[in-house]
Order: sequence, then C-alpha cells, then structure tokens
Amino acid sequence: MARKLQYGKDEMILSTMEMLVPENHLVRKLDKYIKFDFIRELTKPYYSEKGRPGYDPVVLFKIAIIKNLFGIPSIRQTCEELKVNIAYRYFLGIPFSEEIPDHSTYSKNYTNRFMNTNVYEEVFTNILAQVIDAGLLDVTNINIDSTHIKASANKRKYIDKMVEKEKSIFEDEMLSYINEHRKDDDSKPLPPKKGNNELKRKKESKTDPDSGWLHKGEKEHQFAYNAHTVCDKNGYILNTQVLPSNVHDTQGFGNPYREVTNTYKGKIKTVALDAGYISGPLIKEICDNGQLPLLPYKRASRKRNEVYKKLNYDENLNIYIHEEKGIYEYVNTTRQGYKVYRNKNKEEIRISVYEDYHNYVRDLRLSDYGKEIYGKRKETIERVFADAKERHAMRYTHYRGKKKVSDHVSLIFTCMNMKKMANFLEKIALITLDIFNLITKNDKKLIKTIKKDENFKLMISSF
Repeated sequence: MARKLQYGKDEMILSTMEMLVPENHLVRKLDKYIKFDFIRELTKPYYSEKGRPGYDPVVLFKIAIIKNLFGIPSIRQTCEELKVNIAYRYFLGIPFSEEIPDHSTYSKNYTNRFMNTNVYEEVFTNILAQVIDAGLLDVTNINIDSTHIKASANKRKYIDKMVEKEKSIFEDEMLSYINEHRKDDDSKPLPPKKGNNELKRKKESKTDPDSGWLHKGEKEHQFAYNAHTVCDKNGYILNTQVLPSNVHDTQGFGNPYREVTNTYKGKIKTVALDAGYISGPLIKEICDNGQLPLLPYKRASRKRNEVYKKLNYDENLNIYIHEEKGIYEYVNTTRQGYKVYRNKNKEEIRISVYEDYHNYVRDLRLSDYGKEIYGKRKETIERVFADAKERHAMRYTHYRGKKKVSDHVSLIFTCMNMKKMANFLEKIALITLDIFNLITKNDKKLIKTIKKDENFKLMISSF
C-alpha cells in the first residue's frame, strides 16, 4: 500500500508571481511582445476627469482578452478564475494582496462607455499594426469566407414577416455593365429601378431581432450571425464584418474586401473564396482590381448541362448552334444580366453577360498555380474559423444585438492575432539564441568580444 499523502493546505509559501509563472506560458509572451499602453489613450475620451479614479482601462480590456484568449464562456467566470490563477494575475499586474475587479465593473464599463463606439475595432486595428511592424503580414494571397455563430435566441420564438428584398451591392455596377452590352446590340439602355417591390419571407427572432435565420445545407436551422472575414497568407485576420445569417455571402463580401484592397493597394495578387461567392459582378470587381479570383467548381443542374454542353458559339453572327435543336438567335439582354437566345421552336437559352469572367475563373482553377494557392485555404481561413470556435468560444455567443456580437468577434480575432504574433516571435527568438550559443560554444575570442559589446549584450538579454 502506498502511504497516504499529507496535504499541506496551511503551508506558507515564500515566492513571487515571477517565479511561479512558467517561462513558456502564453501570458509571458504577450507581456513581452505586445504593447497595450495605446488602450489608455484610445479610451481617454470616454472617461471623466472628475470624481473617483476608475480602474485602469488596460486592466479591464486585459480581463476581456483573457476571457477570449483562453475560451472562458463569460466575464463572471473569468473574474472567478482571476482570483486563483497566478498566470492571469501576472498578466493583469494584480498581486494577491489586491482584489480582482468585480465582473459587473467590466460589464458596466462596456454598456456605459464603449458599447456604441468603435473602440473594439480600434483595438483590433492597433494590434494588426503591431503585426505589420513586426514584418509578419503577407497579403500576396488573401482568403475570404464566412462562418456562422449561433445567436443567443430561442429558435421557436419568432414572427413571420414579409420584408423588401435587400438591394444587391453590385446593382449599380451590373446595370452599367448590362447597358454596355445592350448598346453593342443596338438596344435601348435600361433605366435604374424606381423602387424595390420584391418581397421575401423572413423569420424574425423575438429574443434577438438583429440575428438571421440560418437555413443552409445540413447545418442546424437556427438564429445566427455570420462573420465575413478576410485573412492573409499566414493566417492573420485583416478584416471582419458581422451580418445576420439570412444575408447572402455576396452581400457580406463588399465592405471587408474593399477595405482590405484600399489598405493594401497593389500588394494583393490572389483572392481565394468558396463556392458561395460565385457571382459575375463579384469576379469582375476582383479582376478590375488586378487580382486573380480563385473559386471552386460549382455543379450546374443536370438539365442545363445536357443542353449547354452541345452548344457552339459563332462570334461573327452572334448565334449559338446546337447539334439537335438547331440555331439559337440573339433576342435581347435582360435586367438580370442574361443574353437571351431563341431557336425556331421558341426554346430559349440564357447566357450570362459575365460568361467570359466565369470561363477565366474556370481556367485559373484548373491551372497548377490556381490549385496550389487555393489548396492553402484549409491552412489559413478554415484554420482561423476552426481555432476561433474550438479554442476561443466563438461557436456561439451570449451577446444579443449586432453591435455587441461585432465587438465580441473583433476582440476574439484581436486575441488570435496577438497570440499568433507572440508565439511566432518567441519561436524566432529561441532559434536565434540557439544559433548564437552554437556559434559561441567553442570560440573564446568571440565570447570575449561579445562581452565587451553592450549593444549585443542588450539584444541577447531581450531574448
């Protein structure tokens, strides 16, 4: 029989947090490589100079960072963890002789100060700027995708509504491009729509009206939000936008893509997207920006394939010839962006005005370069979403309202960027130190020279 262990629950320990926190703990890396002082200046306009001094905003934000960094479900639970976790206290700079802020302190600061501001977006931007300063960003190949986040809403509590169908973000560009084709065909240009009278049925949650009904493939039907996200070649998140899940991917493409394109103008070579983004105007916009659109194959209907595979186009006569159904002559170009052709039996085929762009995408997809670059999506944007959901509690949200969920997602992606940056820089520092030790191992003359060089000693001590 093994002897019974004697637990020293009343043992006095003479130690410091510096000694107790492991050398390779993530909080040490963050403390070493990430600068948080900018938060004080950023939040200064939201604090009054009168009254009692409040909690340091850096500490308040670090509490939220710990929550998202380690996937803790709530601020209340985070504050309970802070009371006993030495590493968390080390990161906050709060010794055991001081009390941890109550969970309501953070909650009230958020609702009273930061809720209707862009502070969280600014924090995200500043951390991304630190990634850029460290030379870790590579926007040569960017990836765009969306992932759903389960809303804090009962899926059985909703009302059915008929609402106007949202206007496409490409509507104006499409009309201009269609009219160019109509002009070539001697047709009158189409005027802009006077009003959007198209209606669609919408399920609106009684709990969180900002969320949208997710009805996609084999996924559970529920109220959710979609985080439309852009990441670089190395998996750093560049931009994100949260929209209800009943908004199509092409609608969520515009703002994140355009902001990233404007910020890194001329540096982006390829844009990789999934099948949900296949759209003629979207592909055209990417091509017009001098970038290569990389998209997967999207299977057409069987009936369409049977007819369209046997068509041959005569460019000079602007007709399509079918082996069995004869000649299809041009009729007109519709507002929806299709060229209509009709044979003598009054049978019609519709060819997109963006057909050349779709063919271009197909050729890129089948090229060796396209296959190689598109294959990296599973290591970048898909890995980002997997980590966010499995390690940083982004599978669902306790927050209600688009603004709160957007702030929550921005902070999660901020934490992921800083975690990736700190881990990478620490790895480089250790490799550099190993190389230095290897060089100086048996070179006594070099060691003596280094000991006299203050700059070199300072550099090594920083590792």
